Amino acid sequence: MLFLTVLAFLLNTFVYFAFGNIYSSAILNYSTFQEQFSGGIYQYRILSVHVLLCIYDLLGTLNLDYSVFKLKFLHPDSEPRMFLAFYMLNTFFLALTAIMMVLITESKQFAATASEKRLMATLSMFVIALSQFVIVPYDVSSYFFLLLFFWVLLKYLDNKSSGNLLLLAVILAVSTLNRESAALSVSLAATLLCSRFGLKKETIIPVAALAGTFLTVYVVMRLMAGIFTTNDGSLLLQNFTQPKNILGLLFWITFLAFTLLISNGKEQTRNILVFHSLSAPYIAMCFYTGILYEARLYVPLFLTGLILAKISAGRAPGELLD
Repeated sequence: MLFLTVLAFLLNTFVYFAFGNIYSSAILNYSTFQEQFSGGIYQYRILSVHVLLCIYDLLGTLNLDYSVFKLKFLHPDSEPRMFLAFYMLNTFFLALTAIMMVLITESKQFAATASEKRLMATLSMFVIALSQFVIVPYDVSSYFFLLLFFWVLLKYLDNKSSGNLLLLAVILAVSTLNRESAALSVSLAATLLCSRFGLKKETIIPVAALAGTFLTVYVVMRLMAGIFTTNDGSLLLQNFTQPKNILGLLFWITFLAFTLLISNGKEQTRNILVFHSLSAPYIAMCFYTGILYEARLYVPLFLTGLILAKISAGRAPGELLD
């Protein structure tokens, strides 16, 4: 856990301070940031945006000499203060994500050697860090909430208590305030519960409760905003014609293939494919209104598939090999 936390700090520090960011340079000042993230689909992703602005305000109370960071921006209006707020927020959540990877890989249902566990967790940190050529306030935090949900879900598989289900619902609600990709948590729950119990009430009732939680928060946020915008226009044609987006599609295929290649057996392979099938609405929206070149869009699917490759949910923990 200490190793991965330090690695998360080092990776993000190199990515943020040793590479010139071209892709997100336009939003690295307060006014442009507010303009982009207060409208369209972005206006519903309120949690991490609020935390980022709190960090921005906090930095404003400190007498910092930003010249010590030797920051060089490609956009003339970029603010070191906003850039540093992004760095602090995303590094903090990357460290938390690293901790969650350790907790999940050390769970009883995770069947892998110690070396495999460390390598998988390390790969996850590299993939998350390097996909941050697109800097946004909600991606890394969404990975943390997804893995936190995954960890509690594994506990629910062992002990189907109402307390664990309530905790899952709370995590899902908070995660939905952060980004609508929280719907992937419902797909994950359906995948593992169906693998363990089949299409029985042990699966149907909790999945219905979790889906209801997501939809309630999702709809209420839009009612409060008075608008039901779900996308910012179609990019479907560009995703299949522009070379950079075709490269992004190849990224999706390659990393899906990787999770299938390292899966422990038929159960794990089936769960990965079922999870992707149940995630079809998210995938469809990525293809329709996302930019596939932004590899970050596949990262939550990759992290989940990577863990599913080693999770044995269909058997009792006592039957797993050490």
